[in-house]
Amino acid sequence: MTRCQNLKLVKIIITTQLVLASPFLWAEDNLSTAKDLETPDKEVKTDKEAKTALSGKNDECNKYNKLLSRAEPVLIPTSVCDTISPSLFGLRESLAEHGFGFSGYIQPRFTYDLKDQRESTQSYNGQDPTYTGAFEAKITYDLTRLGMGGNAQLIAGIQGQASSYKVANPPFFSVTTLAVNQSFKNGQVGLQYGYYNLIRSYYGMVLGGDSASAALGPTSVIPSQLGLSLFTPTPAITVALKDSTLTWYNRASISRSSSPNGFKYDISQNPSGLEFKVKGSGTVFVDEIGYKTPLMAPGKSVWFRAGGIYNTSNVDNFETGAKSSDNYGGYGAMTLQLTKPNPMSPKGLYIDTKYDYAPSDRNLFTKNFQMTAFYISPFENRPRDMISLGYSKVTYSKEMVANLAKLGVEAEKDSTAYSLSYAAKLTRGISLISGLTYQIAPTLTPKKDDALILQTMLHLSF
Repeated sequence: MTRCQNLKLVKIIITTQLVLASPFLWAEDNLSTAKDLETPDKEVKTDKEAKTALSGKNDECNKYNKLLSRAEPVLIPTSVCDTISPSLFGLRESLAEHGFGFSGYIQPRFTYDLKDQRESTQSYNGQDPTYTGAFEAKITYDLTRLGMGGNAQLIAGIQGQASSYKVANPPFFSVTTLAVNQSFKNGQVGLQYGYYNLIRSYYGMVLGGDSASAALGPTSVIPSQLGLSLFTPTPAITVALKDSTLTWYNRASISRSSSPNGFKYDISQNPSGLEFKVKGSGTVFVDEIGYKTPLMAPGKSVWFRAGGIYNTSNVDNFETGAKSSDNYGGYGAMTLQLTKPNPMSPKGLYIDTKYDYAPSDRNLFTKNFQMTAFYISPFENRPRDMISLGYSKVTYSKEMVANLAKLGVEAEKDSTAYSLSYAAKLTRGISLISGLTYQIAPTLTPKKDDALILQTMLHLSF
């Protein structure tokens, strides 16, 4: 690899790795939704009972949940009853009468390194006070009204972001989803096709929070690095098969890969989110096998999954300096509920662990281990809150580190993070998520002192 190629790649790396991941409101979203939206024709009775016990009544607004988006099986949307305005300011009932559903959120967030390590050129999220705002809005339509089978649903959505640190948080406004979701054989067969973010169909990337995301960002997650679309959507088709108990599953997708040149290039070449092809992007294949029990089941919930990813995109080979004709990797993860004080509630202690791998000769992030312990309903008077404690370690490519050393550039070999966060439901539809992360080696290069990063975010659901 030439000196010019190395310096160009270092620039891509520095701007790619430093995006803040938004914590997922796992406790609120799963507490609030009565059924698995991926299998809408089969309802779990205990979910209804638990929700009723928590809310004190069976709210009329829950009837609109069947019109919420089913495009993202890993991320269950917030129940209509838990939005700021369940009636959507008087519009929701009229929309539902015509087969339409709506959901959306706004997320203003702030990130700052409490060690106050500001420099003339910002190198990571929070080194200078960093303000970022994001939003997403989705509308669905019940396609069975047009005679389509499989409980067909059309999902269309838009998204946007703006930030005071544009290097790592580029501004964009694009489509987030334009897809059809169908379910057959009482939920045993699922089909989805169109444009959507593939990472949200797999892995459980931010389940319970990810401590590495404070400085390194979500692109440090290996499935994203391997081509699963994260920001702007890609054209894809996904097939999911389940056994008769709906616990064992196999989900597989074929999609255009996100750009191997990094998310900024991907966004610049696909600003609308609807480009069928992007220069340099090949095809990505992903297959995940897992076992998942409902959160509200009488016993403790369990989710095991393992996946493999293969990408036909040409990527830089750090060892030879040439192009590799493909890329690949895999992951394994498990989420276990360790305690269940109330059989009719998700309250309890959980642990989420993940291990990812990708070959170091063609991937900057080659190993990633995460472990997060989180407790839902930590206090009797705070049933919708969650507290989490996380650890993660990301290992960088030894070939890339060696190449940088040849150029006289000192680089880190890995990055470790410890985090503590709390998600508090302030009122209906509004949650505050605050976290503190101690990040050892917050950048690959140039080397920086350890950071103590404060993250705080409001999540407003509509």
